[in-house]
Amino acid sequence: NKTWNGSFSETVDYYFPGEMAGLIWEKTARCIDVQNAGVMGVNGIYTLSGTVDGVSAYRKIGVWKEQEVEFCLYRYDDLCEAKWWFISIASKGSQPGAHDDKDFYMAPASLEHSDIPPESTWAINDYGINPPPTIICKSELLPESGEESGDNWN
Repeated sequence: NKTWNGSFSETVDYYFPGEMAGLIWEKTARCIDVQNAGVMGVNGIYTLSGTVDGVSAYRKIGVWKEQEVEFCLYRYDDLCEAKWWFISIASKGSQPGAHDDKDFYMAPASLEHSDIPPESTWAINDYGINPPPTIICKSELLPESGEESGDNWN
């Protein structure tokens, strides 16, 4: 069994008593700290809020063009079957990844850790301005018992 030790490149063996009760432990980022983006409203703490494309997705309330909006950070498969992470404003009532999203920044998903947003390979997209952001994943171990930990944008 593996437990997360604070580094995405290394895990250590550890026995969880919860496994006796049938719990599955996984590493996931509980929140994401987006920093240094040229669009100031994009910066800040995004919290875990369900799933998109089968992996954790995150939300943050912010201000853009003098209006309160909900920014989302999520992974999406494009038509070429590549996986990309986006920071966007999803259209009201739509799951992130719709064609009418306002996309600010995007980054290719890592081959090793495609379920975790990359820290530094972000680029500007339609509504973004330089510089692109850097991000910090803030993680802890979560028990997964088959129930969702948040809403699923459905």
